[in-house]
Amino acid sequence: MRRELFIVHKNGEEQNELRQWLDLLCNDPLAPLLDEMIFRVEVLETEEDYIIEAELCHCQKEHIIVLRENRSLSIQIQQNGGMEKQRTILLPFSLADKYISAHFSAPILEIRISKSARQSDAQPQDNTVIHINE
Repeated sequence: MRRELFIVHKNGEEQNELRQWLDLLCNDPLAPLLDEMIFRVEVLETEEDYIIEAELCHCQKEHIIVLRENRSLSIQIQQNGGMEKQRTILLPFSLADKYISAHFSAPILEIRISKSARQSDAQPQDNTVIHINE
């Protein structure tokens, strides 16, 4: 499976750090295996957001949990009272001050992470569940 990478031009050190992170994700020898065994994940970037797309075939919104951790996001599929599948995406930056939104339109779960800091004074705690919109 060919993994695609979309990047908007950035400056200096931030661009280099992001490029290294995305190269690691795209060149991970286990990624195609994880894509096949768990579910496919793509990482994209726009000027305002980082976007993580997961292809969750045969899944309903009610069974999906997106968990914010300090420097990662976990996507969990739960059925019959237990976790069926999970995939964790490691990030090169803290999520503590980032606005994160999730939208599910079967079969694609789209998670957007803002590049700019949140406007709210209230900082989310680690292991916060992200609400998923339809």
